Amino acid sequence: MKDVTLSTEQVQKFKQDGYLIIENFLPASQCELLKEKIKDVIDQNLNLETHPRTLFTTYQANKAEPDAHMMTDYFLNSGDGINFFFEEGAFSKETGELACSKYHAVNKIGHALHTDVPEFKEVAQSEAVKNVCRSLEIKKPTLPQSMYIFKSPGLGGEVTPHKDNSFLHTGGTRLLGLWIPLDDAMKDNGCLWFIPGSHREAATLFMNRREDNTGCVFVGENNSKQGDEEYVAAEVKRGSLVLIDGDVVHKSYPNTSSRSRNAFTFHLYEGEGANWGATNWNQPTDKGTFVELY
Repeated sequence: MKDVTLSTEQVQKFKQDGYLIIENFLPASQCELLKEKIKDVIDQNLNLETHPRTLFTTYQANKAEPDAHMMTDYFLNSGDGINFFFEEGAFSKETGELACSKYHAVNKIGHALHTDVPEFKEVAQSEAVKNVCRSLEIKKPTLPQSMYIFKSPGLGGEVTPHKDNSFLHTGGTRLLGLWIPLDDAMKDNGCLWFIPGSHREAATLFMNRREDNTGCVFVGENNSKQGDEEYVAAEVKRGSLVLIDGDVVHKSYPNTSSRSRNAFTFHLYEGEGANWGATNWNQPTDKGTFVELY
């Protein structure tokens, strides 16, 4: 793993654009290791006979409430364990049976890979990640969640424009996304797209956990632009690290290629002065999955 200390120019670029690409963060061998390990995670933890068939869908600008998976107990209780969310086309509408390989059927696995699986913990809690935080002057980096995103060929769907701060509320302190593609991420297989500089406008839409814990509700107005004209494609080689400001608008298109676009991603927030309130869908538990890196 590359030992990263950001240069003055890189810090300035991140502040300017709201995202930053750092190449060669993970070697190819470690990318392959993580891809093989996630298959073990599926084999050891996913029983299709008993597992809830919770489909992952993303927020649509014309909807007043979150999509169905965000309204389930399974989602609300997924913050401190290994949980599986399926692609919309994973199961046959006629028979209800799996319509593809189980490795392709899963959209994402979350949200505690950073504590529960050593190979992913080694990356998320690495000295390299700590050095990135130090470079950005984060005093108390706290890691609340992590995910493995599959974006399988022909199945990996669209992720609509959004700001991460809409979904994780820190009470005003910095939120930082770290996104590591384990395959080359290009336009045809679903790379990220950003609106540079859009982080200067704070999120005004928030997904809040209901007081009665029966799901989530959106509060506010969506200010993540839906048009294509301002977006810039962030095509990156596998093993790169993409830093994502919590207020920068980003999205990705469906994977229309014959190649996978696996990625390991996690979030950090500035714990000093933070107020991780009860409105967050992900709440700390006694399992200790909210990790202070230093």
